[in-house]
Amino acid sequence: MYLGVAAKFLVAVVSIVIIIRMIGQKELSQTTPIDLVFIIMLGDIVGGMIHERDFKFTHIIFIVTIWGLLMWSAEKLTRKKTFERWMDGKPEVIIRNGSVNAQLMNKENLTMQELNTQLRKKGVFDIKEVKIGILEIDGSVDVSREGYEQ
Repeated sequence: MYLGVAAKFLVAVVSIVIIIRMIGQKELSQTTPIDLVFIIMLGDIVGGMIHERDFKFTHIIFIVTIWGLLMWSAEKLTRKKTFERWMDGKPEVIIRNGSVNAQLMNKENLTMQELNTQLRKKGVFDIKEVKIGILEIDGSVDVSREGYEQ
């Protein structure tokens, strides 16, 4: 039984790596919400298949191939601006002239502590220094500082 589970897992991993290499890869920071959905789906599918006795290696390869085609299709669709904005969202102004957009913070479930952490990563320790702060689709915050000289 354990040998069968290990073999199925190995086939799944190899299949996934092959599919990802075929459709191209992104840096983790470039992962979009649709990518996350596909990753979660794949984890659930492969996890269920590994423990099922009725699943054969060909089933795993077939499911991973279907998953790869869906990933590839989603990647092609996101090149269309309308679909991309709908799926991935768009960058939004979260800080303007030192004032925080509380509505956007609520919408994005972002706390002040998380926002301050993002700002500190950019070398900003006081929100009042920020002329404009953009909440990017990956959750990071880019800032332009008032009177900042490099």
